[in-house]
Amino acid sequence: MDFSIRPPKPEDLKDVFRMVTELSLLGKSPELEISSEELGKDLFCENPFLQCLIVEVPEHCKTHKGQTTVAYTLFTNAYCTWNGRVVHLGDFYVMPECRGKGVGKALLSTVAKVGKDQHCAIMLTEMRENTPLIDFYIAKGAEDLKVTERRHFLCFDGDAMDKLAQELP
Repeated sequence: MDFSIRPPKPEDLKDVFRMVTELSLLGKSPELEISSEELGKDLFCENPFLQCLIVEVPEHCKTHKGQTTVAYTLFTNAYCTWNGRVVHLGDFYVMPECRGKGVGKALLSTVAKVGKDQHCAIMLTEMRENTPLIDFYIAKGAEDLKVTERRHFLCFDGDAMDKLAQELP
């Protein structure tokens, strides 16, 4: 399959958010709590809060719905005392009709190159039900830390975050 990988431009935000929505529906995730506008501010501000890569195919390879932007990933820089610098891979999505054609492998390899250039490891979380993607990551050399190091990934959000912030002495 012929494709290219690049950072998005502001005019690509509509396609990125379309795929964010598709990913949330595939994962049977709760309703999205961010808007396209919020994502755009975080991606395209003076000091972007996150990084993004998109995969584009030529017009002659567009999807059955006419889309040429067929995959994306969102990631941020973070720090972990076990690993030092890390690239935290948030979203990773390839449209179903483009899977198995090297798109995901190339996209993940591109993130690995970004991480390697910044002297970072890649850390990520994945829903336990998404075994095909977990298997993909493991086949590429990822280590499941829940198995090997007995670490869990936890989140404070919403009411829990509000309550915790109010407990400040």
